[in-house]
Amino acid sequence: MALLADKVGGQVTETGEIKNLISVPETTGTELSADLKRHMDDYSIDVLEHRLVESVVDEGARKIVSVQGGEKFVAPALIIATGAGWRRLNVPGEAESIGRGVAFCTHCDGPFYAGKRVAVVGGGNSGIEAAIDLAGIATHVTVFEFLDELKADEVLQKKVKSLPNVEVFLHSQTTEVISNGEKVTGVKVKDRKTNQERVIDVDGVFVQIGLA
Repeated sequence: MALLADKVGGQVTETGEIKNLISVPETTGTELSADLKRHMDDYSIDVLEHRLVESVVDEGARKIVSVQGGEKFVAPALIIATGAGWRRLNVPGEAESIGRGVAFCTHCDGPFYAGKRVAVVGGGNSGIEAAIDLAGIATHVTVFEFLDELKADEVLQKKVKSLPNVEVFLHSQTTEVISNGEKVTGVKVKDRKTNQERVIDVDGVFVQIGLA
């Protein structure tokens, strides 16, 4: 048996605190992923990390999996368990700035923005929770929601509205992430009612628009 993966743990590794897991009062995503990997060592499983699957061919009795780099793996059965990943904006400047100002995990990357200005894209529970968390770290947090209203739970909306360093803009479409080549310097946002665009100066952008 073999496990092909980019990294063991996947999205769990990007989770900060994990509490009340059965038999584990408290841990982190990184620690839990490491524990899972150690557990697999007790079984006859070949763990093959840093593999990105490019194609799968089903020949009936044989499943042929091709990964980047040219390797091929053949097995009588294949279980696909790819989980979920962060949904992206797919706007100019985003992909190039991941890790250099564009982030998806507030627990992982939030502390890097202490004393700085950040934007959160998304007004659902994840986005508003991110804004609340970042408000205690950054000097200023700007939330941009595409729709005409926030979709977050009412208790979260009340909390974020009570924070003096958080601004929320509705019917706002993020159209570009602006960088100086080394780090993010701002975002371009279009008001969907007036079609006017403006650039907001920020040091980081946290994309919170759901999972794919």
